[in-house]
Amino acid sequence: MMGLVLVFAGATWLGLGIYGTLLAANRLLLTQVPLIAGKELLLFPLFFGVGALLLSLGKIELREALPGKGRY
Repeated sequence: MMGLVLVFAGATWLGLGIYGTLLAANRLLLTQVPLIAGKELLLFPLFFGVGALLLSLGKIELREALPGKGRY
């Protein structure tokens, strides 16, 4: 169960990172003024890094789960 939650959270964080990256790229293309500040540049690795870490930990947790009724 915890593995599924970690996979879901990791995929959500990766999706937020992709959304933020595309939003910043569109803003740069449309305004032609570099509006990305230092704080925004730190958010992208945070989203991608945490998302990838949670996704990997969730996959490991799911791989180690025992199938069947005798899990305890």
